[in-house]
Formats: sequence, C-alpha cells, structure tokens
Amino acid sequence: MKINYIFRHPEVGFSIQRVFQTVNLGVKKVFDTEETFLPNSKSNIPAILENGVFARKKQLDINHITGDAHYLVYFLNKSNTIVTVHDIMYYSYLSGIKRKLWKVLYIKSLKRAKKVVFISEFAQQQVLNEISLKKNQYSIIPNPVSPDFIFKPKEFNTTKPVILHIGGKLERKNLARTIKALENISCHLRIVGKLSKKNSLLLQECKTDFSNVFNLTNEEIVMEYENCDIVNFPSLFEGFGMPIIEGQAVGRIVVTSNIPPMNQVAGGGAVLVEPSEIKSIHEGYKNIIANDVFRKKMILKGLENVEKYKLSTITKQYTSLYNELIEK
Repeated sequence: MKINYIFRHPEVGFSIQRVFQTVNLGVKKVFDTEETFLPNSKSNIPAILENGVFARKKQLDINHITGDAHYLVYFLNKSNTIVTVHDIMYYSYLSGIKRKLWKVLYIKSLKRAKKVVFISEFAQQQVLNEISLKKNQYSIIPNPVSPDFIFKPKEFNTTKPVILHIGGKLERKNLARTIKALENISCHLRIVGKLSKKNSLLLQECKTDFSNVFNLTNEEIVMEYENCDIVNFPSLFEGFGMPIIEGQAVGRIVVTSNIPPMNQVAGGGAVLVEPSEIKSIHEGYKNIIANDVFRKKMILKGLENVEKYKLSTITKQYTSLYNELIEK
C-alpha cells in the first residue's frame, strides 16, 4: 500500500510543502510514500486541466492532496482521496463569477473527497459555513512541528531584544503595524521574507533598527528562531500559524493575535494582542521586556503546548486515518 502526497508547484509557496514533508518523515516509517509536485504553478483553467490530468496519471493506493489544489478531487478516484484544508481565506475577497467559480473548484470539490482533514477548528468552520459534509467524512488534525525545532535556552536580551518577524510582503502578516508598535522600544527587528516598497519606506521613516533576509533553507530558518528573543506573529488571519509552535518549541516567547485560530493554536503559551491595534502590540512587547517572571512563565506554557503538535502525535493520527481507508 502506497500513499501519494500531492503538492502544489514549488513556486506557489513552501509552507504547505514544509508541513507535509514533516508529516511524511513520520508516516514513511509505517507506509510506503511518494511525493508528487504539480507541473503548473498557475490557477487558470488550462493550468487546472494540466495539473488534474497529471495527478490522475500519478494515482496510487491513497492520494493525499496536501493543500491548496482542492480541485484535483475532480480528477482523482474519490474512494481513496484525502484533502487537507489549510484555509479558504482567499474566497472571502472574491466577488461575482470569480467567487462562484472558486467555490466550485476549491470548496464544493471537497464533497467528492473520501476524507477531508482540517488543520484547525477555524478552517473547519470556514468550510462548513459554505457546504455540508457528512460527519464521518471530516476530522481535525493539526500541523506538526518539525523535529528540527528543539529547545535551545537563551538568555533574554533586555537591553535590545531581537524580534523575529516571519513574513515580509504579505499584508496579513501585519508588518506595518509591527513597525509602528516598536517605536520608542529599543530592539532589533529581524524580518524573514521579501519587503514591500511600502514597508521599506516605513522602516526608514520610523528609523527602525532592522535586518532583512529571505530565501532561507530550513536549517537557516531554525537558526533564526534560535538567535531571536521574541517571535512576532500578530497576523490578521491564518489557517493555522506555524511560527507560533515553532517559536514555542525552541523556547522563545511568542507574540500573536487574540483571534482564531492563532489564540487556539497558542494554547495559553503566548502573549495575545489585538492585531489591528498598534497600542495593544506595543504594550505586549513592553510587558515581555520588563517582566522576567511573566516571560519565563509564558515560555514554559509554550513548551507544554508544543507536546500536542509533536510529529509522533500527528503521525499516529494520520496513520490511523490511512488505516481506516484501507479497511474500507
């Protein structure tokens, strides 16, 4: 029995790839697995047809669409196809014929899957607000934290902490409010991801002490977490929020949004702020820097929270799901 992990084209983004290559590390100890990458990075009709025909030819005993390309269900054998849904936020920004078409391709398509896996309660509710699924057709399995992220104690720099921000250009990562919230706070802002022109100008205007890197390897990303003092993730919306548990796993205090799913993923082990309020983000940083007892307490809670996202825990949930399909 062989499981085929179907990934979108690498140019579309590496976040889902990172998650499911981590899942595969555990699953391949139990089942034979293969990783298939779609040939076309675009999402127009010709690209969808090309990707669909390609995926159909690559079918194995269990086909697992790892995310994003939900439309592939229309091309695959529905009796042995699983789809993992990360979020459907893009849908909320569409209107007219584009919205109707997107719903058919990315939401209604889920009804054809044998099993639908949501990475969070938030992602599940998004979809169930749009379509109905049979109760035995779906479940929640969160994303695992990579075994590369391990606890590395570090003395907190109270004079000038390094604040690690993951995500540059994407507006939802909330970098602009982060920059404004850091005014009059002594720190170094380390930004991972390409900067927009708007945010580059804002950094200059606010005279922010910062550095910027992108196109990092997995090993380099882990080092960024280890070298920082605070992980900053006050995102405006996410399907999950991997930097939260990655930061917790390394033993760094995390600042994230007090909205689903981030506040759920954090599990009481992060400083929750209102992502749309600069003052709230600012006060979160000030409290972390000034309060040693609070900081250590949050780090310990974070380490406790990470236990439920460990690869061994998530692997058991996925292997159980695959066994369920085999038995049927």
